[in-house]
This record gives sequence, structure tokens and C-alpha cells, in this order.
Amino acid sequence: MSVNIVSITRLLRISPLLIVLLGYALFSWQIHFYVDANVLRAMPYLMSVILVCFAMMFNRSRFVAPILITLFVYGFIRSRLQSPLSQPDIMAMFIGLNILFCLQLVLSAVLPEKGLFSRAGLIFLGVLAAGDAALWFWGNSAYWVNVYSGLELQQQVFSETRYWHTGWLLLAHGVTALILMVVALWRRNASEYALLLTWLVGASVFYDFAQTDVSSVGFTALLLALFVIYQQSNYRVTYTDALTGIPGRRSLEDYLPTLGRHYAIAMLDVDHFKKFNDTYGHDVGDQVLKMVASRVNQVAGGGRAFRFGGEEFTVIFNRSDANASYVFLEAVRESIQHYQMTLRSDERDPKKRTGKQKRGSAPVKSKAVSVTISIGVANSAPGLQPKEVIKLADDNLYKAKQAGRNQTVRPKEPA
Repeated sequence: MSVNIVSITRLLRISPLLIVLLGYALFSWQIHFYVDANVLRAMPYLMSVILVCFAMMFNRSRFVAPILITLFVYGFIRSRLQSPLSQPDIMAMFIGLNILFCLQLVLSAVLPEKGLFSRAGLIFLGVLAAGDAALWFWGNSAYWVNVYSGLELQQQVFSETRYWHTGWLLLAHGVTALILMVVALWRRNASEYALLLTWLVGASVFYDFAQTDVSSVGFTALLLALFVIYQQSNYRVTYTDALTGIPGRRSLEDYLPTLGRHYAIAMLDVDHFKKFNDTYGHDVGDQVLKMVASRVNQVAGGGRAFRFGGEEFTVIFNRSDANASYVFLEAVRESIQHYQMTLRSDERDPKKRTGKQKRGSAPVKSKAVSVTISIGVANSAPGLQPKEVIKLADDNLYKAKQAGRNQTVRPKEPA
């Protein structure tokens, strides 16, 4: 059961990439010829407007940037690049569009996020608009055509069928991809993945530029994938606990109505957590909660873990009972009991440079601490709502506390 949930979760995480790949598969199978051409070519415009309105709710420039960049690239292709690339002015604009596309993506990735409606955010949007305007009005100017002609003498043809892919463009896209991948691996958030996916689709469109409606199909698939990415980000914000990274109270409340007739609910609580917080500070307390959440989230037996609130956690075993889940809860309790946290000494030098110089010159004082948890588990029963079962589990948790803590209390067997 848990393996299936993990597999589905991983599949959902890569679903934006799968959408893009499916779009290109449909394009290669020429399915798009069965769609009205006017409808197909209007889709990126319509989806961009809708997606911009949706992304603006996040108030993040890196969420809106991929949409605006895609919208301009597509609009420029449809308006200015519908003639053969063999014409010098058309090729010059194509080269300029590639370079602008790469520069705007890199700029969006490396600049710090300051919000969309802040002064920095508005300046960022102004910079994007200025680049777009420069290409639109001067992309086919005599000066830029001469610059392109000079560069062309130094470029090597990538392939005879795609002569427009020259060495300079390959270098620009290669550097862009490298920067976006490094930033995405470093920050690991939805906005960076959106920028990387935007580059992937844009580079693919430029690569197959001679194909009819490749931009319409590619950018429609991209905008749909971006919508999924932003929905996933919204889901994580809404349903994932910000501190521990596991599903939170909202996720629990939405999951309870989906339970079957037979299930068990366990309530877990960190023992003496308030005293621990007062002794070692809230920063250490937060680390404890992260550690406990990590181990609770690894519970076996098909259990699903949630942070109930504060230092309390909930584990639900659907289609199971308290006796069957007892061994898995005990494994979690024992793993937390035996985990030793090493606290750094408060006497270390706060200055990074002098702290490094002193490192190794004297033994570092440290202290190992550990925590325990108490668990109460209850079974479902006819006529009981899930929240009532939670109350019964909470009563058994209280019994575990009264009995000395660091133990699991389950319902008594009928005589």
C-alpha cells in the first residue's frame, strides 16, 4: 500500500515533464493536424493570459517570468518569423530571439526573488519588456544583420537539415541549460523547475523550427505543464507542514472522509517538549520536531503520517486495526528513543573566520540529547466518526502519559 502511494507521488512530481513529452509525441504522430489550425494557434495566447492571472496570486516574479517569456517568444514567432530563415533579416531576428530567450531565463533564475509587486519586481518586469521591445523594433535592423553576418563566418553548421543551429546558438543554449540546472538543484523549488522546463521546450521548438505549428503545440504543452507545476506548489503550501515537510492538519482533515469502514488512528506526542524547548531553545526544539516527523513519516504497515499541531502527530492505518499497527508504531517509538542529537557548544566563536582558525585547536564541547514519544491508538467502530476515533486515540495517549510516557497504549482486548 505505502509503496503504491510513494510511486504515485513520484509520478505526480514528474507529471509536468510527462505532459511536455506527451505533447511532442502527439506532434510527432501528427495528431495536431486533426485540430483546427486557428484554434491550435490561439491556444498559447489564451492559456498565457489565464496562467498569468493565476500565477500573479503567488506574488513571485519567477512564477510569472516563464509565462511572459513564452508569450513573447510565441508571439514573435507567429508575427515576425513566418518567412524562410534563409533571408538575412529573418535569420538575424531568429538569432536575436534565441539570445534574448536565453538571457531572460538566466536573468530570471539568478536574480533574488523580491516579489512581483515590489519595486524590484516591477524593475525586473521592465527589464524583460525592454529586451522584448528592443528585439521587436530593431531585431531586423541593418546594424544587427551586419553583426549576424560577421558572426556567421565564425560559426560551424550543426547539420545540413537544421542549418540555423550554429555553434554560437548551441553555446548559448548549453550555458543557459547548465546555469538553470545548477540553480534548480541548488534551490529545489517549483519556480526553478519551471524555468528549466521553459528552456527545454523553447530549445526544442527552435531545434525543429521548420516544422509546421511546432511552436503552437510545444508552447501549449509547456503552459499546461507550468499550470500543473504551480498547482503542485500551491498544494504543497496548503497541505504540507512548513516546518517538518510532512502532510499537515489540512491534509489530515481532507483525508479522514476517504477512510473505509475499518481503520486505526494513532496519536503521537513528544514527551516533555515544553520543558525541552525552555531548556535548549526553540531552534533546537524545531530540529527535534523535524527529526520526529522524519521518523514518524517512515512508519511501515501502510500508515500515513500527519502533523496534527504543535508536538503532536497523527498516523492513520486504513484497512487495519490497532493490534496490527502496534508493532509498526513501536518501531517508530524505539527509533526516536534511541536517536541521539548532538548539540553544538554555545561557547564557539560566532565569527566565521576566527571560528575556522580555532577549529581543531581545542576540543569542542558538545552534548548529546534524546527525546521520547508517547502513543495512543484506537480502532474505528460502527457509528463512530473519524474525529471521534481521534478522540479515543487521544484518550489512550493520555493514558500513556499517565503510565510514565515513552510507550504505546492500544485498546484493551475484550474479555
